[in-house]
Amino acid sequence: MWYKSVKTASFHGDAMFEKRRQSARLRKNLRKFSKKRVDVSKYVKDFYVENGLAYISCNVKGYYDIIDPYSVAGYEWLNDSFARFIETNAMYVPTEYPIVLEICGTSFSQEQKDVIEATIADYYALKLGDCQLILEQNAKKSITLLVMGILFAILIMKWGSVLDANAALSEASFIFYWLFLWEFVDCAWFERRDLISDRVDAAQMASIKVVYKPVFVDSPVADEETVLDEIFETIEILPSDYDEDDEEEITEKEQ
Repeated sequence: MWYKSVKTASFHGDAMFEKRRQSARLRKNLRKFSKKRVDVSKYVKDFYVENGLAYISCNVKGYYDIIDPYSVAGYEWLNDSFARFIETNAMYVPTEYPIVLEICGTSFSQEQKDVIEATIADYYALKLGDCQLILEQNAKKSITLLVMGILFAILIMKWGSVLDANAALSEASFIFYWLFLWEFVDCAWFERRDLISDRVDAAQMASIKVVYKPVFVDSPVADEETVLDEIFETIEILPSDYDEDDEEEITEKEQ
């Protein structure tokens, strides 16, 4: 009986020791994981950037891997999977690098190439337009908050004696004043800074240069300067089928 008790106690002691040892090992693993670091810039340069341009290479089997098969001729739209692939890769490309999209895996007719390039350009131009509209809304909201804050400041300064007589009204006025002031600062500085960053990212995507490689070859474009000139040729991005003569004709009819 005494021997059994000793044996049982020894077993429990060994189990507790093993449990503590495993727990210590896990804590040690956590400390080691917490010290691991990655040099993101080296990954970006290795996977994407070469000679001042960022390259996103994709492999497609046909036209409808790029163009949504549900879209109609003349109003083409990007295939969601294709757009998601581009945007996922573009997340890791620093904004200062223009993007060259290499479409590999098959050959296209000139008409198909024109449609693909126009659809990609229009798709991301609309995204840029969304960012511009959000920025305009942010500016209007900031102005409204500033005006309301100024009005409450004037109210407090001009009617201070009246407000002092009513503690609840005085407290409410100060609360609204500081609320509008803080919301203005948050909207005009912090939120707007993020929106401007989003707009610049969208402008980078709207300036994508498309090249075709039936068979993928890991080599940069022949003339980087020409590509850069094409990307930054114009500041205003217009629809791919935009015709200035048609616009003038419409304007004349309206007048």
